[in-house]
Amino acid sequence: MRFNIHDVDIKLLRIFFAIYECGGFTQAQTMLGMSQANISAKMSKLEQRMGTRLCDRGTSGFKLTTEGETIIEASKQLFAALDEFQDSVADLGSQLTGRLNLGLADNSITNPNSKIDEAIARFMDSAPAVELSIFIGDPSELEAQVLDGRLQLAIGVFNKTQESLQYKPLYTTAHALFCGRRHELFSVPDDEISDTDLIAAKCIDRGYLESVSDLKLNIELPTEKSNSHYNLEGIALLVLSGRHIANLPLHYAQKWVDSGQMRLLKAEHTLVKPSILAVYRSKKTLSAITSRFLSELELCHRSPDDQQHN
Repeated sequence: MRFNIHDVDIKLLRIFFAIYECGGFTQAQTMLGMSQANISAKMSKLEQRMGTRLCDRGTSGFKLTTEGETIIEASKQLFAALDEFQDSVADLGSQLTGRLNLGLADNSITNPNSKIDEAIARFMDSAPAVELSIFIGDPSELEAQVLDGRLQLAIGVFNKTQESLQYKPLYTTAHALFCGRRHELFSVPDDEISDTDLIAAKCIDRGYLESVSDLKLNIELPTEKSNSHYNLEGIALLVLSGRHIANLPLHYAQKWVDSGQMRLLKAEHTLVKPSILAVYRSKKTLSAITSRFLSELELCHRSPDDQQHN
């Protein structure tokens, strides 16, 4: 049977996709700004339109049916095609119009080396008709969304393993291992802390950070899983409790270091300085909107010496 897609179907598919991304109806309420009853009604309407059940929901939790999995994969292709069409149309006029979906890693703007806000200001001044949406996520999610077209560009730390993506260094950051003042290592001088002491400490698994090569510490530590490992604030709370140590950005932890609530542990073993990267699809396929924003990012993050030579 041939299915004719209308605007209402695209809206319903986006709701279904949001439910899938959030992992359930309840979790999707905040993202969608809709009540659970309204979401359920929209899903029932979509299933009627599609002529099949797309997911199971109930006491056992949210789970896609086989048909639902097929619709999700087809939706990814549909949304990517719509974005490409929108980008192409935007390129036709003298004034840029359309949408830019930008992804950022958590706490990107707290880094003093970040000039992302300046780039956004310049971009919005030069392309006032473009709608800018900002999404916060961990780098693995951001990279996946650039790959499937949901994001046009993302900024964070990445492993640079996707051959179909481009990675542009913007600025540097610094990460190191920290403990709180209640931790047994807090008052121990660095030269008295052995590798064994660090290995014995309860280090939190930061999830995606553990897989990024540029963030690998010079000492390999066993880590403990935490439901907070994607959220810096949750990790900081565990460190401040004195019961765990964790790899944190220096700029983020500095306020607690200054107030005597945290300390950096053995910088020679734990301090690393990775680059923050912009990731995007091949420049040959970039829309005028994405190219313009990328140019502003590159301009704002040039060193003073580079700017003097231009």
